[in-house]
Parts: sequence; C-alpha cells; structure tokens
Amino acid sequence: MAIQLADFPEVTKAPPRAKTYKGVQVLRHDPCGVEILNIDLAQPMADGTFRAVMDIWHQGLVICFRNQDLTAEDQLRFGRRVGELSVIHTPEFTGEDPSIMYISNVKKNGEFVHALPIGEMMFHIDQCYQPRPAKATILYAMKIPKTGGNTLFCDLQRAYDTLDEETKARIAGRRVMHVYDYDAGATHTAAAVADDAPRYVHPLVRTHPVTERKCLYVNRLMTREVVGMDKAESDALLARLFDHMENPEFVYEHRWRLGDLLMWDNRCTAHARRDFDPEQERVMRRLTVLGEAPA
Repeated sequence: MAIQLADFPEVTKAPPRAKTYKGVQVLRHDPCGVEILNIDLAQPMADGTFRAVMDIWHQGLVICFRNQDLTAEDQLRFGRRVGELSVIHTPEFTGEDPSIMYISNVKKNGEFVHALPIGEMMFHIDQCYQPRPAKATILYAMKIPKTGGNTLFCDLQRAYDTLDEETKARIAGRRVMHVYDYDAGATHTAAAVADDAPRYVHPLVRTHPVTERKCLYVNRLMTREVVGMDKAESDALLARLFDHMENPEFVYEHRWRLGDLLMWDNRCTAHARRDFDPEQERVMRRLTVLGEAPA
C-alpha cells in the first residue's frame, strides 16, 4: 500500500542552534536540511563563500536561504553559478527566461496558467526521465498559503545505507525505467501512460559524482519498472523500495516562509508536496541545473 503524505507527522522540534562553516551561518535539520542565515543572494557572493555553500549543499542535500528578496535575474545569476541551466521542456509554463518555470495556482480567465497548480504530489526526482536529469532544483517562494503546501525531502543515501545486504546484492547493477506523463499523472502515479511520454533508463543505484556515496535512484511517481525483471517481481521490489525510502526517519519536511530559496541535490533526494487550500495563492519560481548521466 502506498504511503500517504498524511502519514508524516507535523512534528514541532526545538529550534537548532546556529553554527558557522567558513563564515556561513547554518542551522542543521535532520536528516537532510540546512538553513543558511547570513547570505543575501541579491548581492555578489565571494568565491570562497560560494565554495563553502557548495560544500554545505553536498553534505546537507537541501539548503534554504531565508529572507530573500530576489528578482528573476538574481535567481538566474545564482543558478548559472551552480551550473548549466536546463531549458524548460513545456513552453506553455516558461517564464521570462527559457530556464524559468512558475509553479502556481494562479488563474487567468478561470484557467490555471502555470505548472502543477494544486494538490498533493507523490515523491519524485526531477527530470529522472531525461538522459541527463537535473543535479539541482532551485525553488523560490513568492507567495505561500497560510497552511499546507510543505515540501518533504527523502534522503536517498540514507535509504540505501540502511537496506539489508541481501537487498543491496539483489539490486546491484539493476536498471529502472522512469516515465513521466504529465497529462495522465502529473502528481500521482498514472494507471497507464502514453507511448510517447518522456522516459529513460537509469541505474537503480547511483553514485554521487562529488561525495561518491551511493543512493537509491527510484521514486513512486515516475519509476515504472525494473528492466529485465518479471512484472510481478518488479512491482513487488519497487513497492518495497518506495515504502523503505519514504520512512519518516529519512524525511525532512520544509515549512515554507515567504522569501525562502531552496536548492536541493536532485541526485540523491526525492521530494513530495503536501496538499494546501486551492483558494490561497501559492507561487514558486523554479530553475533546474543540468546534471550528468547517472552512474
């Protein structure tokens, strides 16, 4: 049975104490979230500070810059420093630059005008159905609802590390097919997908190119099958892996504040969205940074 996002408790914890890494003030959240407190992305960032931010990102997997007031160009400047930006493949959702996508429930003439406007969204990995999936996603909160709409992040490295040795041996060298049919199942797994829906085969377990840590590279929304495996066996194995990786022990829940800019390592995390009141506006500006072919 698929785990529902409602199964993740809204746990309130005492605020962690800030620490400093190479001049960057950080708050660490378990298991995979870091807040950065003293950087204004609208201002130039020194090379040493940028290297420290990237170090923090590679270790923390999800980093949040609080209290940002960013133009589209500010966000693009930071994104281009992280790497080559991906061009949006759905031109109807493109913003003022080919790399900008707006995710919102804004309507014009009674119709939604941006991507993924409403509702809960299953755990997924951005662009895993492409030959070179995103290495980073950079999401900026422009409007947020009073409640709901939180984003959950699963640490796929920890999920892999905690598998039993028999399962690790069973999945070693296996490959999986990822498919995303936006029309049939944008937020929840579709019963069937179109023949021309974007798809690609990648390793079930991938190794991070910087940290060299292994992680699971599957997700409930887009991973359709283990290549070369009987369907019943494939379905059972994937369901077991999905349930394991979505264990709340591996999940950080980000409660958005206005002005948050989040960047997550799309190579070793999966993310999901909680439901929210569709009558309250939620507007996010998104960039993705092109990654390497998973290996």
